[in-house]
Amino acid sequence: MLSETIKARLAERFAASLPEFHKRRIIFWSDQDGEFVESFDDLGLDGVTIVKLTGKNNFAIKKLLAADDLTGDYLVYDPLSYESDQKDDWLLDIRLYSEVFRADFVSIQMEELLVEPTTAMRKTIKLYAKFLENKDRKEKLRRIGRSYQTPLQLHIDVIAVLCGLNGGSAQDVIIAVLSAGLEKENNVPLVNIEKFGNIKAFWQLVQKYTGFVNAEDRPLSDLAAHILITALLQTLPASALRGLERFVTDSGKAYCYQLVHEWQRSDGWEDLVEICSHVEGELRLAERFDKIEIPILLKSDTFPAINESILKRFYGEINDRVIKVELILEAVENRRTSGWYNLTADYLESLYCIAKMQEFYLAHIGGFHLVEPAKIWKLYTTDGYQMDSYYRQFHYFFGNTLKAPNPHLEDPLKKCSDVIEGLYHHWFLKELTLNWTNAIAGDLDSLGYVSEINKQRDFYRNYVSPNVSKGNRVFVVISDALRFEVAVELSEVLSHTTKGKATLEAMQAVFPSITKLGMAALLPGRELSVSDKMEVSIDGKPAGSTTCRDAILNNANPNSVAVTYKDLLQMKKTERRALVQGKEIIYVYHNMIDALGDKLATETKVFEACSDAISELNAIVKIIVNDLSGINILITADHGFLYTYNPLEESQKISRQTFNGEVYELGRRYALVAPGTSADYLLPVKTEREIGGIPMKGYAPQDTVRIKVQGGGQNYVHGGISLQEMAVPVIVYKGMRSGYKNYVEVQNPGLSVLSEGRKVTNLAFPLDFLQKQPVGEKVQPCSYTVHFTDDEGVPVSDTQTVIANRVSNNPSERVFHVRFIFNEIKYNKSKIYHLIIANDTDVPEEIEFSIDIAFADDFGFGL
Repeated sequence: MLSETIKARLAERFAASLPEFHKRRIIFWSDQDGEFVESFDDLGLDGVTIVKLTGKNNFAIKKLLAADDLTGDYLVYDPLSYESDQKDDWLLDIRLYSEVFRADFVSIQMEELLVEPTTAMRKTIKLYAKFLENKDRKEKLRRIGRSYQTPLQLHIDVIAVLCGLNGGSAQDVIIAVLSAGLEKENNVPLVNIEKFGNIKAFWQLVQKYTGFVNAEDRPLSDLAAHILITALLQTLPASALRGLERFVTDSGKAYCYQLVHEWQRSDGWEDLVEICSHVEGELRLAERFDKIEIPILLKSDTFPAINESILKRFYGEINDRVIKVELILEAVENRRTSGWYNLTADYLESLYCIAKMQEFYLAHIGGFHLVEPAKIWKLYTTDGYQMDSYYRQFHYFFGNTLKAPNPHLEDPLKKCSDVIEGLYHHWFLKELTLNWTNAIAGDLDSLGYVSEINKQRDFYRNYVSPNVSKGNRVFVVISDALRFEVAVELSEVLSHTTKGKATLEAMQAVFPSITKLGMAALLPGRELSVSDKMEVSIDGKPAGSTTCRDAILNNANPNSVAVTYKDLLQMKKTERRALVQGKEIIYVYHNMIDALGDKLATETKVFEACSDAISELNAIVKIIVNDLSGINILITADHGFLYTYNPLEESQKISRQTFNGEVYELGRRYALVAPGTSADYLLPVKTEREIGGIPMKGYAPQDTVRIKVQGGGQNYVHGGISLQEMAVPVIVYKGMRSGYKNYVEVQNPGLSVLSEGRKVTNLAFPLDFLQKQPVGEKVQPCSYTVHFTDDEGVPVSDTQTVIANRVSNNPSERVFHVRFIFNEIKYNKSKIYHLIIANDTDVPEEIEFSIDIAFADDFGFGL
């Protein structure tokens, strides 16, 4: 007998409201397995005519439903199967506008999971009887929220649930399986698929998309190798993969490439790194990559070993004193947008700095032979400082590599250090400092400073007073040991991250270029003097602390205040505003670089401190502008510094015994002595200062020589007369707001398609992009992502990155060549597709394209 549940369900269906425009309800009860043939005759439903198909009365029932009775409700019991040909179904047209009912367990499951009640779908759902026995698994499948018309997506979603995913694509389940490990017996998703799903469906899915044909004895590592090597074939010539043909199928190239490309950029990229490492080792790919020319390797980023191969060879050539500047710069730019850039970023950026240092060397290969100090000063402040900057950045990135060294790259990069020191220390510092000291020796001896160059002692008169006289409130931020080249970077950061305008100037530090004198030199007052205890005063008032400097500032202008960065940072916004209320001059003292550099234990971290200082100074400016409504800001320093990575040789050190006479104070880069004291190999420097009424004079080492003294570090020094120590930056920052006369909003450079054609004709398709504007003061570097989508926004290509950071005014030097890999799917050449150009701030730009690629999906899927 029919169960009461089935009767109740049928009664509910007929009692339900009719669909719109329907005048009656016809329900086909499909029972292809004939489970209810015998008991069906006992069924009775009030107001419903019940008929049974026998295979011989189809025409009669069609006549009944389509002609004889057009208003009555009918239940048509159908135990027949039409698998061979639906043309045999005389009632197909009526069935299509009617409803379907199934009473068996499979049918109920299909109804609950929104599975189309077709023969193919019924066959598929039966494969997963064990899966559906578990309520939790079934509920997870239901929560995906999809309806299923074809078997493929149902197979994918069931496998996805068994992999612990909330639905997804075939790509997602393949990645999930590989991410769980390459040992089949320990791979939880694969064990679950075999136990509760259908392992044949999984492997058929893999074959459909990747071309990999599984066999029972094939390990999962073969699948990983197949996907990676096939993906590699998309970007490398087949000749480069000779001997690996067993891991390659042409049919899966685009799919495998897309899978790897998206996996690289997903949260699970670390799993892929481990798999790549395994495949690289098993197939000895590093040796293979080492034999491929670098320009060819630059087309691919499938394996991390590709970047390692490129770097090893460049490092090897550098160690042999061969530095291919153009190829290195091209390679680094290329790798910055590659999938595995993050794994070797510090190594690549170290390489970039080496190339830029060599580029500078080649531009000045004849050395420095200027005579006039002002011209050397200009050379350094407009061009020469870059060598200091690249040297600093090199050691910053090099230091990062030592925190988590790459075993393949650690020693090759370390071997380049001699070349770096040769370029910087033994060529640049030696040549430029020699030229500089020869040019200024006369002025230092007779004047104590370099003529025709702005002096630090005039800072208050030249920069602070003019602002106040115009009725402006001025903030002065003094960062201890902020070297000129670091200030250049800070100036660029301020221009690109704030709405203000930053202009960089330079002035010469007082001698010796040390903190207590440099800080005092930036204050108002007529006379800077030194006590017999070597304490510095302004007009007789001590200047050794923030409190003392506050008093000196107030003596010159009662509406002044001095505060440290740390104190300012800890204040609440209301406290900061109260501090500066009614003030015309606010001095803020910041100490990051010197605090680390002056200590032996931390001097090697001085270049890290430079980066931290830039971040903190940028933050200070934003606090002043946003919290304190500051518009006029001056950022300067007490002195610069010299730093060389390698320990100095004994020949570069001078003993205290060099001095013949009384020495008042001795530093590694300066000496303050009695008038009658002499010293060989040192430059005399006149000073106007006295100690207890007794005149004193100074001495400074030439080149990068140090004087031997107790304590402190040896590599980080200041106090001397090198350009790195003497060139004190002054950043004149003018805060701007919308509506100001000269206000210019910070903007991105813009990116446009240069190629004229708007039709894609190949799965691998190149396009040229133009960076519209050069990066400059108010045009900031910007990373753009570019990819293609269909009319519903679904991606149909890989996503490429363009880093628009070029500064050239020549448009031809701002062109980027990008190659897209399109998905292997059917494209409609009459439909509109879109190229999407996006960044983190602007509204994405959409450019219409057509796609005409001859491709047909020849794969079937069915079990």
